[in-house]
Order: sequence, then C-alpha cells, then structure tokens
Amino acid sequence: MSSSCPRPATSLRLAATGGRADLMRIVLTALGGAATTVGLLLAMSVAAIGSGDGPYTADVLNQPGLRPGVIVVLLLLCVPVLFFVGQCTRVGAPQRDRRLAALRMAGATPADVRRIAAMETGLAGVIGAVLGATTFFAGRALLGSPQVREVEISTDEIGSDGQVTRMVETLSTAAHTLPTDVTLPAWSIVLALLAVPLAATAASVVALRQVTISPFGVIHHRVTRPPTLLPIVLLLAGAGGLAIWETVATTLRLDLQDGLGLYAGVALVLFVLAAAGLIFGSASVAFLIGTWLAPRVRHPSLLIAARRMIDAPFTASRASSAVLLAVLLGAAVQGTRTTFLLLTDPSDGFYADTFRLLDTALLVAIGVAVAGLLVITAEGIVARRRTLASLTAAGTPRRVLAAATLIEVFLPLVPTVVLATAAGVLAARGFFGTTVQPPGSGRVPGRDVTAPVGVPVPWVQLSVLAGGTLAAVMLVTALALIFLRRSTSVTELRTAA
Repeated sequence: MSSSCPRPATSLRLAATGGRADLMRIVLTALGGAATTVGLLLAMSVAAIGSGDGPYTADVLNQPGLRPGVIVVLLLLCVPVLFFVGQCTRVGAPQRDRRLAALRMAGATPADVRRIAAMETGLAGVIGAVLGATTFFAGRALLGSPQVREVEISTDEIGSDGQVTRMVETLSTAAHTLPTDVTLPAWSIVLALLAVPLAATAASVVALRQVTISPFGVIHHRVTRPPTLLPIVLLLAGAGGLAIWETVATTLRLDLQDGLGLYAGVALVLFVLAAAGLIFGSASVAFLIGTWLAPRVRHPSLLIAARRMIDAPFTASRASSAVLLAVLLGAAVQGTRTTFLLLTDPSDGFYADTFRLLDTALLVAIGVAVAGLLVITAEGIVARRRTLASLTAAGTPRRVLAAATLIEVFLPLVPTVVLATAAGVLAARGFFGTTVQPPGSGRVPGRDVTAPVGVPVPWVQLSVLAGGTLAAVMLVTALALIFLRRSTSVTELRTAA
C-alpha cells in the first residue's frame, strides 16, 4: 500500500469492512443523514410554492409572508439531526481505531487510512441521502391526492388608521396536507442529495486532523487546558441584551416599522451569542461543579463523577449541546406564544395552530437531541472500558460506577437546562415586551382593553419543557448503562490505552 495509492474500489471495500460496531455506526449515520435529507427537501418544497399552488390544510403554508419562517424552522430542525450524525460517527471508535492501526501495520500510509475513514463516513452519508430521498418521494406519492375539507384562508388588511385586520374566509375546497403539488427543481434535489454526504465527509476529515494513526494505535490529540469563563460572558451578554431590548428601544425611541431589518438583525446576533455561550459554557459549568465537589464529597459515586467533570469537562459539553439548543429555542417559542395569543383574536385559531406545529417540531428536535445524547453516553462508557475495568478489579461495585455515570451526565445538565429555559423566555419577553395592547373590546367581550395587559410568564409550559427534557435525559442515560456490565469485565484490562 505504501508504494502507491490504493484504487478507489479497494478503499471503498476497506471502508465498508468491519464488525458489528462498524455496521451499527454506518446504520445510525445513514438514518441521521436520511432525516436531514427529508428536512432539506421539505424546506425546498416550501420554498418552491408558487402563486398557483395549494391551498393547504395548514394555513401557515397559504401565507407567502410566513413561508420563510417555516423554511427557517425546517432548517433549524436539521441542526440537532446533524449533531446526531456527528455523534453517531464515534460509535465503535475503538474497534475502528484498531482496524486503522492494522492497516498501517500492513503498509498503508497515514493519508490512505484517513481516506478510508472519510470514505466510510461518506458512504454512510450517501446511503442516508438516497434513503431520505426515497422516503420523501414515497411520502409525496402517498399524500399527493388532495382531500376535500374546509380550509381557512386568512388575509391581512391595513386600514387607514394603520391597524391590521385579519380577514378569515372558510372555503370548502380540495386541500393538500403538505406541498406535494409543488415541482421541485432538479438542482435543489441534487443539492439535497449532495449536502449530507459532503458535510459528513468534511466533518470526518476535520476530526481526523487531530488524530495520529500509527501502526501501534491511534493517538487523539485532545485539548487539556480547563475551559474559560468566556462562554458564560457571552451568555450573559446575549441573554441580558435581549432581556433589556425593549427598554433600550423605548429609551432610544427606535421605530420598529422603519428599522425592522436592523432591529431583527441585532436581536438575532444577541440570540446567537446567548446560544453559543450556553452551548460552550456547559463545559465551564461542568468544570466548576467538579472543582467544587471533588474536595468536599466522600461518597465514591460523587467523587468519581466530580473527577470526571474536572478531567473531561468538554465531554459533557459535546453531549448536551444539541439538547441545550433545543431547550433554548423551545423556551423562546413558549414566551413568544404567550405574547401572540394575547395580541390576536381568541376566535382566530391561526396563531394557536401555528404554535402547535412549532411544538411538534420542537418535540422532534428534543427527541433527536436526546437520542444523540444516548449514543454519545454509550460510546463514552465503551471508550473508558479499560478504566472502568480497572476500578472494578480494584473492588469498586458496578452500582457505584453506574451512579457515577448518571451523576456525570445529569448534574451539569440541570443548571444549564435551567439557564437555557430562562435565557429563551427572557429573550422572547425582552424582544416582544412584557405588556401588550390586546385587540379592540368588540372582539374580546367581557374584558377591559383600554389599558395594556401584562404578559404572564408561561410557567406551566416552561416547567414541562425543562422537566420533560431532564426526565428524557435521565431515561436515555439509564438505557446507556446496559453497556456498563460488558465494559467492566476484567478482560477489558487487555484493551489498548
């Protein structure tokens, strides 16, 4: 192999060869790629809706001004799925490392084994893209026939006084559930099919830049310096800026209508800062919690978990990043929902239906993020099997190691989920305000609307969001413990470090 570069067919065969762990990695990566492809094709279908298409049962698709929001939501749903794909590429990493080291022993160059590893990820991405496209077009065929039902077509009219009135007309017509009547351009289909394999391959190449593959093993060059407090500063700056945004806009007498682009742009930058600070700050939170606990606790489970949080704080950050992003977006949606439902006529179910669709999308995002956490927790247990086997051989009970694993995942996640929930709802209340002027008294009987109404904090929805997420994380972490018994076997002491 060292004398010449192996042929592409040979590299592809070596990439597709492996054991059960390698097969599981390819299957999980392909499933994630399929879900991403379906999301991209759905977003492109919404973008391709023309004036002669429709109508649709979801009124949000009948409004040209609201379709960009639907596209953004669909693209955002692809983010946790891509996190999941990235985490799935680590499944069975120790077995893959040994296989790559064996190829180096057989004469392969470092470039050869990197190419083989990248081709494995790209192959899984291609399978996922084809599977996703097949699922998408099969769904179009099954849901392509319109159904006769009553559809609410709503239009906004601006009166001479500047007030916006929503006119709702109910029609009995043939409506599509999804934009299955839209013809997708060929270039958009090709783009969706290429996006996932190329992104997966690029991520694999970047990850392998920090790896040295020798005939004697695979060395991962990890950053050992402790996390800084800069992400927490970013979180405070972003969330704090959004929380006082309404006050700043009122003080500076900013006109929302005249400067809508700048207004929304600054708010988006602040939200991105808050999200980045939250995601990268989880490592700082884990490190601080571990540093505080280690010299103070005596229980072995707490002590092992604390030392793990000190030695590998970025593991918790990598595992929980998608979960925290989903919670942040979910809290922002719940705060926005409360404001919009006060601003609109209760008899108009347009916004209520739209937010129900958003809730469904967020539920899918949280589910995918938690599934990724399951994958990465299980892989972490398998990757540390030599250390776990050493502790077991020294007399540490398995129940202590199981409790330490649960604490290591759950303890840093509790404050960060609370921070994500608070940052999201503060962002919504700061951007849209804490008081609103509800619709006219004629449209809201039995309520005095002459004065502004305070926007309540949606405590119930936020509690369900945060509590449900933490419960799901605890459940999947407990499921990952099924790998603990095999990883604590004394035979794992022979595993290469």
